[in-house]
Amino acid sequence: REYVEAMRALWTQEEASYDGEFVSFGPSWAYPKPAAHIPLIIGAGGGPKTFAWIAAHADGWMTTPTQQGISGQIEALKRAWADAGREGAPEIRILIAFKPDPDELMAWAAAGATELIWGVPDRAPDEVLASLDRLAGRLGLG
Repeated sequence: REYVEAMRALWTQEEASYDGEFVSFGPSWAYPKPAAHIPLIIGAGGGPKTFAWIAAHADGWMTTPTQQGISGQIEALKRAWADAGREGAPEIRILIAFKPDPDELMAWAAAGATELIWGVPDRAPDEVLASLDRLAGRLGLG
């Protein structure tokens, strides 16, 4: 938490300082400042403690590649978000490591997923582009 608070101070204050248990620095300047708010997205397994922390300190959640029961976990995060008095909704990024299932994709969208993320192979650029073309075809985008 302290690292997040310290970084946000550097990003948003003309002259920032921070004094915590794990992070401490005197008057400091960091440039260039971000042009817009930098969202803090926590990548972790979904559980009550994680969701409470995200609701209190972050802007959203990114699943793990093998996460199960994502739609239900999105609902649990939304409840934690509301319980923390947060307005709006958290960003939900789903990291996918398997062949996409159109019905599951639609269920995630309905539950509130804001972004889907697929890894690309560690290969030559032409092979990566071919992989992306195949994925686009599976999703009906190509």
